[in-house]
Amino acid sequence: MVRIFSTAILLYFLPQFPCLSPDETTSGLSYNGGRIMTEPVSVSLIWFGIGWNESGKDAIRNAITSLTPSPYEDSEVPTLGDWWDVIRQYKDGSNSPVTDRVDVGAECFFTGPHLHMTFDQVVEIGQTVFNQTAIEGFGRNLSCDRVFEADENSIYHIVFSHTVMFLVGQKQREMMDLCNGKFQLEIFGNMTVNMTWAREPQNPTDHCSNFIGGSYVGPPNGNEKIDSLVGYMLAKIAEEVTDRDGSGWHSNDGTGLTVSSSCISPFQKMESGPPLYTDEDRKISFNAVGLNGYRYIIPYIWNQKIRNCALKSSEMCSSKAILVEHPTGHLKGGIVVNHTDGLQPYAPNQKCQWNIQLPNEAKFISFTINYLAVAKGSDDHLLICQSHSILEKCSVIQVNNGEFNRKFKVLGSRASIEFTSGDHVPFESRGWELSYSAGLCDGREDVYNRDGTIGYASSTSFSYVQGLSCQWILHGKPGTLVSLSFIHINISKDLDFIAIYNGKKQQIANFSGSYSGYDLPQMNLTGEVKIVFATQTDKGEGWSAKYHISSPVNRDKNVLLVIVIVVIAIVAVSISLAFIILATLKRKRMYNSSMNSDEGLMLIRVNTRREENRIGEGPSAVVYRAVSTNGNVVAVKARRDIASQTEMEEEILFKTSSHPNIVSLQGYAQDGLSRRYLVFEFMQRGDLSWNLRERGGALNWDKRLTIALQICSAIQMLHMYTKPPIYHGNIASENILLDEFCNAKLGGFGTANYCSSSSSNRTNPEPTSEMAEDIWSFGLLLVELLRGDPTVNRGVYKNLGSLDQINELVGGRECLDQRLEIPNDKIIGLAKFGEIAKWCIGGCCRVEQGSENSPKVVDVLSSLRQVKQLFSSVLV
Repeated sequence: MVRIFSTAILLYFLPQFPCLSPDETTSGLSYNGGRIMTEPVSVSLIWFGIGWNESGKDAIRNAITSLTPSPYEDSEVPTLGDWWDVIRQYKDGSNSPVTDRVDVGAECFFTGPHLHMTFDQVVEIGQTVFNQTAIEGFGRNLSCDRVFEADENSIYHIVFSHTVMFLVGQKQREMMDLCNGKFQLEIFGNMTVNMTWAREPQNPTDHCSNFIGGSYVGPPNGNEKIDSLVGYMLAKIAEEVTDRDGSGWHSNDGTGLTVSSSCISPFQKMESGPPLYTDEDRKISFNAVGLNGYRYIIPYIWNQKIRNCALKSSEMCSSKAILVEHPTGHLKGGIVVNHTDGLQPYAPNQKCQWNIQLPNEAKFISFTINYLAVAKGSDDHLLICQSHSILEKCSVIQVNNGEFNRKFKVLGSRASIEFTSGDHVPFESRGWELSYSAGLCDGREDVYNRDGTIGYASSTSFSYVQGLSCQWILHGKPGTLVSLSFIHINISKDLDFIAIYNGKKQQIANFSGSYSGYDLPQMNLTGEVKIVFATQTDKGEGWSAKYHISSPVNRDKNVLLVIVIVVIAIVAVSISLAFIILATLKRKRMYNSSMNSDEGLMLIRVNTRREENRIGEGPSAVVYRAVSTNGNVVAVKARRDIASQTEMEEEILFKTSSHPNIVSLQGYAQDGLSRRYLVFEFMQRGDLSWNLRERGGALNWDKRLTIALQICSAIQMLHMYTKPPIYHGNIASENILLDEFCNAKLGGFGTANYCSSSSSNRTNPEPTSEMAEDIWSFGLLLVELLRGDPTVNRGVYKNLGSLDQINELVGGRECLDQRLEIPNDKIIGLAKFGEIAKWCIGGCCRVEQGSENSPKVVDVLSSLRQVKQLFSSVLV
């Protein structure tokens, strides 16, 4: 008589774990000759229980009417009409597809009093709605806008309110154990109809109410019970139109899976749910839109064409390459959500290609992989190639252990991107997105003209690019005038900078931020002048400067000199190869001890009485205040071990001291025994350790945050913008120096060296153990800034083993520096500041739950900037 369509306890909203394993091969669903609903369908509803409000009922009705495909605004968000288009690929024996029209039919409302019901009562009410006299016999407990008609093009669906409870019993238990189902109902004589049903969850712990996952922030229409019911209801409607009598479209492997149950997953607690769109302002999540502004979380359904689960038909590539001519933009393959999360699998057997073709003045094209969801081990691949020939100079983007290279640079103004998918696309392969931008400068540019303009002048087409490292060499004859007059400077303060060198190594000035009018610098230099432009952001408008070289070097003479040198070298090789090898080995041995002392570091004569002018000391060196012969106050670093070498420290400072937050190396001094001492700029306020201890009250929270940002920017310079990457090895408050305005610079490079791992790329390195140590040290520095106490014993906290130990180290509000007030607009920011400290310390020690890698400096810097925003947000 009456039978329950029983399945396992299934949840439509966990599609990333489909019933079909990615390793299984299947032809999908098969047509078995049964009934397919190809004519317009009406869905008649029986509303059981009380507790329905108009907004909830409208959301359910709107979901049904939204199934009819209709024009929507152009959007990447799948619509319910898109979802129905996938269902319409299923056809009957005459090749007629599922109907393209679905409407709400008759409606009846049963309000009790029998809300603790039996299954037989549900059957009785289902039979009653087909008879007007029977409806009137129920009195006010049952009302209908019209009598249900027995129609082969109608779907009859019960929706149970969360107020409906069922008495104990096997059939009733099934109604509570399942979230939706179907049974047959006798109405007139031997005539039977299918009655489908779905129920609202009764409470948050009900297994039918389990929206979870990292991208879920709230129900799409503000009512989790209603929004859960909609998904279960739509799943049954999809089954009815494709497999109405059980002989339509379903799998023939014994499982009996249908268009919707093929993509439903067994209930299990997952750490991350399906990809969803999120509206943070409204605190809602959704994966599809309906008419009238409604949002929904709907089940994935089986797409027979791509042999996978989907929400909409996958986008297909054309056979021709797409020509891209704009200097900035993004490209994608597959469907993406907010450019971060793939929403559904992309189509199989695709070959997509884009050709980027830019004006010749573009020096390079920089690529950033924003998102990549291509299953490891699949045949799918993404290529980025240097020219329009897809066969040469290509980088293959692959996922290895969940990681992949995110940054690529192609020299020149041409590039090609190719994406290929195989015959079977795993469900987790949801696509990719990259952004690209063209740069106007790269590497070194030699300038021999007497007059001209240099710089990185932004325009409406070429972007200001992150990660630039450009040099202009103005070749003036030794001792002759070279003048610079800046036209405009507008770059990110303390992150991007322009450094000026007189000669190859001696830094004269460093500019960062915005300058205008009389603030624009003008400089008169001599001989060879080097201008370095380096960026850590993609903000700002660039810069430009006019130059005048009073006596340029003759470029032709340089070329002749090179030719002469080459000829001599060839002759020398032919005379004695052995001599060349010995000379080369000797030069390598001598390189570090004599590296361009005349051209690089300037010999500075200083006067100092050592003990009277001692201003700092560490385990390996002592620092003295001195006065150079030109009257400038400088700091002189003397190694305790006179025989120790300073070459590595000098080499690293050559590469990095152009950064505004790294102490500037100005030259070197020698004593009577030719022992070498490094000469640095003098920092008036001394080291941060002394300032926290003796003048902590003068360093307010804003200044301390600025110091943290500046030192983090300096670490980013070492870890990301030098090649190979550099680790500092001794980041401590004693090695952070403050000028008269409390600007911080990182010093103490005596233990700095190149990272041992060569796998770190320039713009997004994987942390080596040395980098992790720097981040750990920086975390302890943040603790010192919060506590105002520079006496943290680093050895004690080297091997913290638990989060409790880290929490104890950082402490709470009671551990903040008591010399400073804590204004209301700083409370949240300081809490975030403390969390960053814990993150840095715990990441290195790997005690954070779920953490496998130390945080990268770029992420730490981004988090500190968020603290700066919180500091400026006044609480009301």
